[in-house]
Amino acid sequence: MPEFNPVRLPHYDGQGPHSLLADVAAWTGSEPMHRLLALFGGRLPGNGTADDLAYLEAFSADHWDFRAGRERHETSPQPLTAEHEHAATAAALALGLGAAAKPRLAHYTHVLVLGGLVASCVFRTRFAAEILSDGVSADHVTGVGGFRPLGGADLESAALSGIDCGGFEVDAIEASLKRAFDLAGNPRVDEGGDPLRDPGRAWKVATYTAGRTTVRAVAAPSSQPGRRRADTVDTCRFWADRVVDLAPGDSVLVVTSAPYTAFQHCDAITHMGLPYGCSVDTVGVDPAALPEPHFRKRHTASGYLQEVRSAIRSMRRLYHAAYAAAQTPVRPVESAAGRRLTPDRSIDRRR
Repeated sequence: MPEFNPVRLPHYDGQGPHSLLADVAAWTGSEPMHRLLALFGGRLPGNGTADDLAYLEAFSADHWDFRAGRERHETSPQPLTAEHEHAATAAALALGLGAAAKPRLAHYTHVLVLGGLVASCVFRTRFAAEILSDGVSADHVTGVGGFRPLGGADLESAALSGIDCGGFEVDAIEASLKRAFDLAGNPRVDEGGDPLRDPGRAWKVATYTAGRTTVRAVAAPSSQPGRRRADTVDTCRFWADRVVDLAPGDSVLVVTSAPYTAFQHCDAITHMGLPYGCSVDTVGVDPAALPEPHFRKRHTASGYLQEVRSAIRSMRRLYHAAYAAAQTPVRPVESAAGRRLTPDRSIDRRR
């Protein structure tokens, strides 16, 4: 297998966008990216980071997009030569898809666990709890999900893990948080809309207390309620604006699965770090190293190529956001005092 030095993912500590531009440029023009392109007959134009990223997005659409509109878990591994298998895996890991498993800081204002299939909810929340039990502290832990109805793979995972996860993804992340953090009692629930009839306008925040840490499960309304359910960006913005009043100086640790670390880290900086002036770190749990055989999953080379494409697209969004911020400096949003949800004052329930 080829040997590559690891390439650092963009680092953001809330102090301005200029270092992000340099980090994205270094990632885009790195040796593993050049080698990966050459393996599939590609070559960066070398006219600047913006043009290189545009080329990479188009090239990856032609060569590494195996989903064809399907969900990740619905995509089958693609046949590759042994050379392509080894080089693609090595390059992807060097480009940050293997993920950092240890947080950079000893304390975070927020730990944000990204939801997904039931299995992901279970092992990501457990990973977050292990991080906090190993000496890292946090004021708040939030699991974000949505009103995506659970399907067959979810229900099978729920049965195997012995977890009562309700009917939606947000129910699964809440049940997983309760197990991982040993939460007892009933939560305070703020909610609006009807997830069965109109999931695009429905929202929910379930709040628990675990010692000095507040633990929440959050589902958001969609920014395009007539067209789709809320996506991860909608949920994170809702969480930042309406639930926790994310503010300059806050620190956020995003918890996900290792193969998705690169693109989700970039998205977190684009949609939380830059707009709110907070630092962002991302860690990923490796599904191939899980203790449960029924959850354990080795990522395939074609799967890595798909996620390199996802990382390219997110890097491109981050680059343009950082470039715009560098050209027209804007003060990060200030804490929106009074907007945090309470039993007496929540989001307008007509939404």
